[in-house]
Amino acid sequence: MFLKRVLPVAVALAAAGTTVQASEAIEEAMSRAIPDAQIDAIEDTPLDGIKAVRYGTEVFYVSEDGRYVIQGNMIDLETRENLTEQVAGGARAELFGAIDDSELVVYEPNGETRAVLNIFTDPNCPYCRDIHADLPEYLEAGVKVRYLMFPVLGQDSPEIMNRTWCADDRQEAMDRAKEGDRLTDLDGSCATPQDEHMQLARDLGVRGTPALFTGDGQMMAGYVEPAEVLGRLLDD
Repeated sequence: MFLKRVLPVAVALAAAGTTVQASEAIEEAMSRAIPDAQIDAIEDTPLDGIKAVRYGTEVFYVSEDGRYVIQGNMIDLETRENLTEQVAGGARAELFGAIDDSELVVYEPNGETRAVLNIFTDPNCPYCRDIHADLPEYLEAGVKVRYLMFPVLGQDSPEIMNRTWCADDRQEAMDRAKEGDRLTDLDGSCATPQDEHMQLARDLGVRGTPALFTGDGQMMAGYVEPAEVLGRLLDD
């Protein structure tokens, strides 16, 4: 089975202090404001009387009586932490964690896996090729690299991606594709998770490639030097 993203139907009350009355008021108010969407979680925040309401990776702040809603980032000025991004990052991490390696092209380090890096890639993207050239550095550092499809550059990108995923040796096919090989000798007619990957990328706000996501859900857009990526992955 390829990627299946099933979001919870029930509202998750993350903290014991969340009252049934508050959750019901918030659910009722938000169902009127956003009738076609299902709340995934209602969580406490550092502000009394304000809850974080999450739809996928979108976060709203709603008063317990459901009257007031705030959209934007909540920043802790003492620690400089973006609390909204922490919530969204956790949601993104859950989505990637639900994707089995069998649905991806995966490069494993020889030794201990210290971190995971998820990458939306395109065979015709020059910066994606630069990141692929950095792969030995990531593997040596103990980073497991997982590729997902986001073929948006060039008419033949979707077919090259399918040929890569249909190959007996996906790593070899990916290596060839990153060198500019169109993989015309390979069959691309098998079932692949391309549509699911494309939809997931759009849901996460991906606009181009490469798009990198750490194991804890941090997003980095475009080519990023390995030292910076490894700093985020391993220094926490």
